[in-house]
Amino acid sequence: MPWEPLNGTGPWCGTAKWDRYGGAVFARILGAVGKLLIIAGVLVLGFVGFQLWGTGLEESRGQSELTENLATDLGTTDSATVDLSELNTQLAEVDPATAPPTEDPPEGEPVGIITIDKIELQRVIVEGVSKQDLKKGPGHYPGTPLPGQAGNSAIAGHRTTYGAPFNRIDELVPGDEITVTTPQGEFVYVVIPAPGSTEQAWYTVAPSQVEVLADVGDNRLTLTACHPKYSAKERIIVHATLKTVPAVATLVEATEDSGAAAAERVQTQFDEGLAGDPSALRTAIFFGLGAAAVALLAWFIGRYSRRWPVYVFASPAILVLVWFGYVYLDRYLPTL
Repeated sequence: MPWEPLNGTGPWCGTAKWDRYGGAVFARILGAVGKLLIIAGVLVLGFVGFQLWGTGLEESRGQSELTENLATDLGTTDSATVDLSELNTQLAEVDPATAPPTEDPPEGEPVGIITIDKIELQRVIVEGVSKQDLKKGPGHYPGTPLPGQAGNSAIAGHRTTYGAPFNRIDELVPGDEITVTTPQGEFVYVVIPAPGSTEQAWYTVAPSQVEVLADVGDNRLTLTACHPKYSAKERIIVHATLKTVPAVATLVEATEDSGAAAAERVQTQFDEGLAGDPSALRTAIFFGLGAAAVALLAWFIGRYSRRWPVYVFASPAILVLVWFGYVYLDRYLPTL
């Protein structure tokens, strides 16, 4: 075995130095990757929390606004402090037999109140099923009769986000009651079995099967939502039939053109409020890059000054940018 000098001039000393240098570089890279993965994990968990709870705050604000607007429509003097149960009682006192015909309210405005005791649900119904409408609560499909009127009145709702009003509609069984109060009075529906079943109420269809919203000759309420939970692959459907005589509807002269337009509109609406907005992705990325830029700037400044004051000032800006990034990422993704 050849002799190797101990003064650092042997043939293996360069390799040893490189191994030490290369190992240090690899360790730094590995540490940086680990930190990035931790940050990515925190951001992902944060977005999940935003989806499950943050969106609920927006739905709560929407419900407060709808409640106040409904109280104003009913002539309540102090609409800002009115209780939803009080409004429900006030609407229930109206006699459907003598209530005048009503037209569909403008989209985004309140329709009435839906109550399902079986699943502990009580929400103001909003007119419209666009993404913005369903953030406020369950939405009535324009083009279908108003709840309580003759025909197939349809309402859509979320199951996992924005308050998840229809989270538990799969627990409904034939015989359960659904109550809807509107300016025309109180209307009680009884859940009926799913097609081909005697014990199960819910069933699923593809997002293209809008025939579930069609008039089938009776007076019913149709509830729709995404299925399975945390997915927009299918739609879960529950039907209920009206127990009493329907309310009077405003007469609209039907034409072939208006019928075709209504059918096309319903076809679009059946998936509209649950689909994502592709244009929102660019804005989400913009806010994400902004948060990253502020974080990097704070890290750089912190290397040459006291860190904690820098981080104290930078953290709120980062959190705001991340929050808006979540908002637009939520708009980009299907709403479940």
